[in-house]
Amino acid sequence: MQKASTELTDTMDRPNHKQGFIEAAKTLLQDSPAITTPCVLFDRNLLDRQIDQWFAEMPDIKPHFAVKACDATGVLEHLRDRGVAFDAATGGELERLNQLGVPGSDIVMTHPIRTQSDLASIKRYQPKAVVVQKSDEVQKLADAGIPNAGYSPILLVRVALPYSNLNKFGVQCIVPMEKKDGTGTTTAFDYRPLKTIYAAAKRVEQEIVANYGGFGFAGHVGTNTTSPSHYQHLFGTFRILGRELRERAGIRVTHFDIGGGYCDSMFADADGTTQRALLQAIYRVSQKFRAEYGDETHIIAEPGRYMVADTAAVIMRAKIVADSFFRAVNGAEVFEKHKVIHLDDGVYGNLMGQLHDGRRYAPIPFRLNEDEVPITGKGLPCIMWGPTCDSFDRILPPDDYRVPDGLQTDDLFMIGCMGAYTTVTATEFNRTQPTTIVLFRRESNGDCTYTAYNTRGDILHRSSSTTRKLVN
Repeated sequence: MQKASTELTDTMDRPNHKQGFIEAAKTLLQDSPAITTPCVLFDRNLLDRQIDQWFAEMPDIKPHFAVKACDATGVLEHLRDRGVAFDAATGGELERLNQLGVPGSDIVMTHPIRTQSDLASIKRYQPKAVVVQKSDEVQKLADAGIPNAGYSPILLVRVALPYSNLNKFGVQCIVPMEKKDGTGTTTAFDYRPLKTIYAAAKRVEQEIVANYGGFGFAGHVGTNTTSPSHYQHLFGTFRILGRELRERAGIRVTHFDIGGGYCDSMFADADGTTQRALLQAIYRVSQKFRAEYGDETHIIAEPGRYMVADTAAVIMRAKIVADSFFRAVNGAEVFEKHKVIHLDDGVYGNLMGQLHDGRRYAPIPFRLNEDEVPITGKGLPCIMWGPTCDSFDRILPPDDYRVPDGLQTDDLFMIGCMGAYTTVTATEFNRTQPTTIVLFRRESNGDCTYTAYNTRGDILHRSSSTTRKLVN
């Protein structure tokens, strides 16, 4: 059963996530003045781990990384070079991928509602598949010259799933109906709305004398899913609807996009499972689907958060740390010593997950020279503010979160599991200090090689052939 995101708090129990990112931050901040806070550190080793795990556990389900989760230049380039394909939602994302040399044959266009600019981008960059949810959108594609003699994309119809939190899109093919014994309602599958869309596509093919590359379904089980049963239901829905279309309407559906929703490790931990176990269970369901479907099958997926969330940490600096004694607790004034901390990152920046995902951050404090001057003192409650002048920009940690009494101005904090929906959702409100994005790798000899980018993707600094050892 998927846990509610509002129940989650940060649990940085993995040594490689906690100490590894802190060690890397110390090395990088000391090595280059171009690397300033706030910054997001992406560990290439962890990126490779996620990619390798997908290819090992989902060997014939091609991953198409959802660009909306992270569009950092270095990350996209790394995924591209490792053979990962891409899911673009808009014409702007298609343009971005084209600039990075990603061919249309490695892109699916998944947002089913498009502007004229989006349609022009599809025609120009030719993604291998496009998703629709109404016959009107099929006609919009045709009016824009899609398909044509030189471009035959696969047409995927988005199917709405009743348990998904992403039902803003999709055809309603699972409908309520009264039970025959009159004891209530149940659900039934209705293939007819899909038939209408594919029939419109076939008319387009005849009218413009150009074919689609095939027909298929797309679906999404919901964000940060830990339940294999949701994917089992998705495949079951695809199987029933595909058979109905083939047997009743003569329409062959052979391409299946099972969407995203693959959880980060923090969500998996909270639900007592692992990412690997989830992928293994999904793959078993996919193999059963292939065996039972009775036709050829081509399956792809759209992992976003899964690929990048656990591979990055946000590093931020305490601009001011001050002691205070009065604070409000549940509307009542309480006399209690606590710390008031103003950070150089916040809710309008990389901590948008407080809104987007219901995160409650527990930043881990550290100091560049803490071997010489450690952060000491008993734990105190705190109030944490972001860098903007807006009172909404307040970071809400778990109730039991404490910081050391010895915390000082210019000390640093690390938050893990921050590779997804951070830099990509950050705003420029108040024109605060922009984020630096760093991709680093731990070499086998202990060296730390890295490249630092600004948010536009320009390289700020790259490690030389003589690199620093990761500090202990």
